[in-house]
Amino acid sequence: MTVTFSNEDDHKFHKLTDQCFTANPKLLTKANISVPLTTRTIQPRRYFVATRINQAALATATWQPVTGAIALHKHERLIYDLGALYVGHFQVAIDVAGSPMDAPLLMRTRFAEQLQELSVDASRVTSWLPTAWIQDDTHHVELLPTTVQFERRYSCRYIMLEPVGQSLKWQPVLADAEFEETIDDFRQAA
Repeated sequence: MTVTFSNEDDHKFHKLTDQCFTANPKLLTKANISVPLTTRTIQPRRYFVATRINQAALATATWQPVTGAIALHKHERLIYDLGALYVGHFQVAIDVAGSPMDAPLLMRTRFAEQLQELSVDASRVTSWLPTAWIQDDTHHVELLPTTVQFERRYSCRYIMLEPVGQSLKWQPVLADAEFEETIDDFRQAA
């Protein structure tokens, strides 16, 4: 396959004019290739609950098979292992145990390709890479039960869920975690 580039206006795929993106419709019709997406649902294979996340805690974690709902108490974090690296969208059902909700739930979530990434404090990262690439998410949940669906597409094997500042009267219960893997199937596009 040979790729050539030209700076002539007729051959440019796009150009910036007045800081706005303008597509070349003639070239877009030539490149009208539709790539089918294949999806499949992945359930986490195992999990562990920890109060501290550091290298030692991660190295000595006692993993359990995922068999049902998991209640998280104050200062606990739930780490799911998908078993392999996947790209797609995550969702988890959250319910309440104990007293009725007297405060909303603030849930921090970190998606990681390697287990060691979970112990890194994202606020202290100094890098040429923008910190927006760190796969963190925060959800405010006003009413339980609900299913929280993450809109952003993530690349991960490990998913850490951490309730922040929760009430002592009730605990979030997480269940039915699913990762919807998305695969670009270029073989069918031709």
